[in-house]
Amino acid sequence: MKIIVLLINVVIIFSVTCKAQEGYQISGKISGVPDGKVLLINGEKGKSDTLGITQIKNGVFVFTGKVNGPVAVYITLSDGNGMIPLILENTNFMINVNDNGALIQGGRQQELLTHYTRISQSFVSEQAKIVAEAQQPGANIQALQNQVNKAYEMSVNATLNLIKANPDEYATVYVIALGILKETEEELRLKYELLGEGARATIPGKQIAAALDQYAKLVEGKVAPNFTVEKPDGSLFSLYDIPAKLKLVYFWLSTDPSCRQDNIELVKLYSQYRPQGLEIISISLDDDRVKWKNTIGLDGMVWINGLDLRGFDSLVARLYMVNDLPTIFLIDAENRIVAKGLRGNDLRKKIAELLKKNKKK
Repeated sequence: MKIIVLLINVVIIFSVTCKAQEGYQISGKISGVPDGKVLLINGEKGKSDTLGITQIKNGVFVFTGKVNGPVAVYITLSDGNGMIPLILENTNFMINVNDNGALIQGGRQQELLTHYTRISQSFVSEQAKIVAEAQQPGANIQALQNQVNKAYEMSVNATLNLIKANPDEYATVYVIALGILKETEEELRLKYELLGEGARATIPGKQIAAALDQYAKLVEGKVAPNFTVEKPDGSLFSLYDIPAKLKLVYFWLSTDPSCRQDNIELVKLYSQYRPQGLEIISISLDDDRVKWKNTIGLDGMVWINGLDLRGFDSLVARLYMVNDLPTIFLIDAENRIVAKGLRGNDLRKKIAELLKKNKKK
């Protein structure tokens, strides 16, 4: 079962409601850091604006300024060490960072973000307890798995209820946008449809809409997006340049047990159907070239292998909206998507069916 959890890197967040004002002030204290500079960075995806730079002395810093509306930011030291996420708006914030995490006071949107974070943290805590129980001798694994499923369902429902109660809040759309590549199309669309027009008009809202548009381009019958990546020998190849009656595009990771198991089956499939026109194109989400190449050899992956060394930020994976591994797309000779999401016997049957149809033409 795929479990998606959103965790913000703030241990505890306390928020208070403040009166509207002309601008913001962030008063912070970070324990155990040398004097230097602190940066306030726009954290909305696709943006990298530095909103402010200030000095930190004796662990104390202050930012002041004004924003047109709520915006996701993060605070970091000039050397890039550490990151404190914050939804900035025109109010006063107080931040205290120590070895136990960050305590944040201030901001209506930050308070709402806290509620979303607590839902995720509650599920993670419950899951950890159940996993610990599963390690005990004589544990009823199926019963414990059912408990995890129930806890996850409660977490999902709590999140949906919070979205319904706050459909136009920036914190709501921001949290949904954080999960774009971690949720299925159905999950993402359900949450997007709960949003108000104001939330949809924000940068995170437009990012979600763009992701849903990309999903619409990946349905059966649509032309598959082209891509160019590197082979193990350093040469480049493009999807459209590969001649085959049927192309199997396979997203995988060398450290994922499910992928390694699927490699065994794919070797058998390739041996059987390669003479009939099947080609496999593996796109790895590895960020370690040596580990990737070693696994290719160990698993006998004699087909075409590609890598862009971006790990889970792989541009090809984003293009194909990959949110789980392994993921497979079947693409015909005209580069149209003919099936996706199949594994095991379902995949084998579909390949046999498609190549049989192709042979009759």
